Parts: sequence; structure tokens; C-alpha cells
Amino acid sequence: MSLTSEQLDRLLEHIEYPKSKHVSDPLRLLQQLMLRHIARVPFESVGIHYNPTHLLSLELDDLFDKIVVRSKGGYCVELNALFAALLRGLGYSVLTVGGRVRAGGPKYSGWYVADVGYGGDAAMQPMPLVHGAEFTVLAPRRGRLEYRSIDLHTDKSQRLWVYSTRDSMDDDESVPWVEQNCFAELEQFYNDYYQMNYYTNTNPKSFFKSTLLAMRALMEDDKTPGREGDVRLAGILTLYKDEVRRRSEGSMEKEVLEKMTTEPERVAALEKWFRIPLTEADRESIYTTDLALDKKPE
Repeated sequence: MSLTSEQLDRLLEHIEYPKSKHVSDPLRLLQQLMLRHIARVPFESVGIHYNPTHLLSLELDDLFDKIVVRSKGGYCVELNALFAALLRGLGYSVLTVGGRVRAGGPKYSGWYVADVGYGGDAAMQPMPLVHGAEFTVLAPRRGRLEYRSIDLHTDKSQRLWVYSTRDSMDDDESVPWVEQNCFAELEQFYNDYYQMNYYTNTNPKSFFKSTLLAMRALMEDDKTPGREGDVRLAGILTLYKDEVRRRSEGSMEKEVLEKMTTEPERVAALEKWFRIPLTEADRESIYTTDLALDKKPE
């Protein structure tokens, strides 16, 4: 699947990073594309619940229409499918893989992990595919990528790439590393993602089916010498059920910015904080789920 040149330009305009602003270094460009995409295109389950059909499509034209034309967001497989098409359109080599969610150098070289669809626990930046690579996500949170077995393996000689986070900048052993997701270097195709998507947006046991959320990154100008015109991660904005929360750099505390008690309030918050507009049909459809904040007006 590929974007037309017009779609590619419109998507870049949508994330407010047209080609005229692109830097020449491919790794720096990838970092900027990721952050601007995460800041402009929310990670959300809104499209499942505020949706007359309550179904989601992975067809590239449908994703473009939903995210760019109608200014919505999406979840893992939606966001990464569109972002992969964007990267391919810019000349990157992209290998798409499937990740398993777990509970609870200066020049471009080799492969990097570019995930724009994992919400507030994402790395928010390209991760070098190197065992033991560590980096700051949004201080004090650190990230780490390892190539190792996991506790679910029967055969401990098997290996997966495991992404973990730790909410401390210090080597404090009392603060644990938390496994976030893991993946193998096995390329996945449209039919593979179709199955993942079908389960995720239809099965009652799916987290996204039972929870309404939205998340996007907050940016600020990067003042680092030599990075003029770049942006950096400054915070994370989240809507979870009936609250809008913000986490800023330097703290794991989440400040409550708004509390909603009615559907009109939540609809307004989605547009105010996440730039997600909802049609009348979208707004009405929430009442066919169990997640509405109030009763449908008579």
C-alpha cells in the first residue's frame, strides 16, 4: 500500500512538517517525523466508540480519510500503517512487525524501531535495534531495548526484542524496569494486521473496546545548538474516560486539566485538547455503548 504524492503532501501538512522544513540527515528527520506525528495524530480509541459502525478499517485510503481528512487519530495498527506508508513515500526502507503488549551513533546506520502507535508508554523516538540500548523518553522515564527471552517462553533459547521503561533517571535498583512490549524480526503483512485489528476493535475483552482514551505528545522548540527548527518532547496529554491529564518533563505526576461529567463536555474536550471533531452521528453513537457519561437526551 502506498500514498499518492498528493496524499503524502497533505499528510505532511497535517502534522505541520512539510517537505520544505525537512532536514537532510535521515535519522534526525525520522525523529522529527515521529514526534510531530505523535503530537498531531492522537493515539485513541475514540474512533471505536464515537462511530456509528463501531468498526475500523486498515485500508490505506480509509486511514487517510479518517486521520487527515476528518482529523481523527487511531490506535497501534492504524497509526503505524499510515506512518509506514509515509516513511516509504519519503524513501525509507520499512519492515513492519507485530508487537506483543506486556502487562504491567551520530550518523544513521542499521535499523531503528519507529513506533507511533503505543500511547503514553511509547519511546516517542527512533530506537536503535541494538541490545542494551538505553535512552531518556520523558524525564524521569528511561527506555531500554534488549534482545532476550521473556518469562512466557518455554524454550529459553528463543529471543525477542523487548522494550521496557523505568521511571527513574538514577540507577536505583528499587525502581523496576517494566516490560512494555516485545517483537520479533518477522515481517507482517496486511492480512496479519487485519486479524489483529478485527480482534482489537470487536472483541469485548479488548482493552480498546472497553476503554475510551486519547493521547498525544506535547512539543516545544529544541534549543540545542545545531537543531534549529526542530522540536522536542515536553509533555504528554491524555484523556482517560472522564479526565484530561498532563504529565510534564521532570515529573511522573499527572495534572488533571479538566473533569467531564456529560457527553457534551467530553465531546468539547476532545476537540479542544486533541483537535478531534465529532459529527452528530459520531456523538449519537456513543449511546449504543456502555461508555457514555450520561443518558441520551430524550
